[in-house]
Amino acid sequence: MSDKLLITVKDKTALKILQGLEEMKAIKILSDPTLGLSPKKKKQAKDFLGALKQAKLAGQGKIKLKTAQSLINEL
Repeated sequence: MSDKLLITVKDKTALKILQGLEEMKAIKILSDPTLGLSPKKKKQAKDFLGALKQAKLAGQGKIKLKTAQSLINEL
C-alpha cells in the first residue's frame, strides 16, 4: 500500500522528524523543485531539466546533438 501526501514543512524540527521517519523506512521523501512556482516558471524549469538530461545523454554518447552550424542553417 502506498499513499501520497503533500506536506509543507514550516521549521527544522518538523523536517528532522520526517527525516527520522524516512531513516526508519516508514516514509519516503520526494521533493519537487517546481512546487510553488508560477506556471511560466514551471515550464522554464521543465525545459531546463529536459535540456540538462539531453546534455547528460550526449555526454554518455547515447544521443547526438545538433551542431551550432546546423542550428544557424535552420534559421
